[in-house]
Amino acid sequence: MNGNRICSIICGAPDGRLETVPQGYIICADRGLDHALAAGITPDLAIGDFDSAKTADPKGIECIKALPEKDDTDTLLAAKTAIERGYNQLEFYCALGGRTDHTIANIQMLEFLRIRGVKARLHGGNTCIYLLEGEAEIPKFEGYLSLFAFGGDAVISGAGVKYPTERYRLTEAFPIGVSNEITADLAHIAVHEGKALVVEIHGKD
Repeated sequence: MNGNRICSIICGAPDGRLETVPQGYIICADRGLDHALAAGITPDLAIGDFDSAKTADPKGIECIKALPEKDDTDTLLAAKTAIERGYNQLEFYCALGGRTDHTIANIQMLEFLRIRGVKARLHGGNTCIYLLEGEAEIPKFEGYLSLFAFGGDAVISGAGVKYPTERYRLTEAFPIGVSNEITADLAHIAVHEGKALVVEIHGKD
């Protein structure tokens, strides 16, 4: 794909701060349709088994209905549909803080998307989660920046943060990367080996 084609996917968790959803192509996964309509957002597509959405037959909105007995979560089904329609950067809203099993499923979905060359971030409340390979610059914000090994060890370096590191090996058995803070205008994070799960928590309340 040439360039980034961004799709926003609204999921079913309760706190998504939907005022941050940009204009563009929007898909709602099941209960995400209720959240979108309550926020005054009209999506381009609604998809899912609609076993939890109150609005199961939206007027004027393309709708794909799936059977409840399926392998994919509604969110993964929405992600697959976005990829089929040519989108390669997915922003998931209302994707954290609801049912714990769905939160874990969404985090695992990040790897499904990474393998397929799709960039993705999960948003929920004041939190943003994404996978990182290679290097990134993260603008300063008030709150916490945590890094976790994902799918095996990760060797990372971090500068511009309260607890800097130089080629430190993170393991999945010891969460030492939790609750760092950005102290410079930009934090410089490098993942030299493996993958890191990045958790940004904006605010300290």
